[in-house]
Amino acid sequence: MQTVIVDDSDIVIFLHTEILSYSKLSTNPLSAFNGQEALDLITKKDAEKEEYLVLLDINMPVMDGWQFLDSLGKLENPPVVHVVIVTSSIDTIDKRKATKYPQVIGFFEKPLTQENCLQMKQFEALKHYFIT
Repeated sequence: MQTVIVDDSDIVIFLHTEILSYSKLSTNPLSAFNGQEALDLITKKDAEKEEYLVLLDINMPVMDGWQFLDSLGKLENPPVVHVVIVTSSIDTIDKRKATKYPQVIGFFEKPLTQENCLQMKQFEALKHYFIT
């Protein structure tokens, strides 16, 4: 499974890369600065054979997290994508909206923590990737 960090901040991408590595959740995640870059990354030729864990920010330029999820849902033959929203939003409306997307398996506030990574390892959709 390939992990993709989608955030418009270099600092957040760096911090999340470090915590993912430290937590042994992902040692070499890919990154994208907006939803369009992420969509291009996971739909490139042969990408449909891969399974993805996408750590998705909501508020980004070009294509935000909601637009990414909408576009993902419209793909004819989408790759397997598990999305964990990692955002600075604490709005309960965003949390409720996230439950409407079948790809979304989690919702955390920024920054990602080691505890969040441990929780992700326990998510039903991800359990078969991690030996506990």
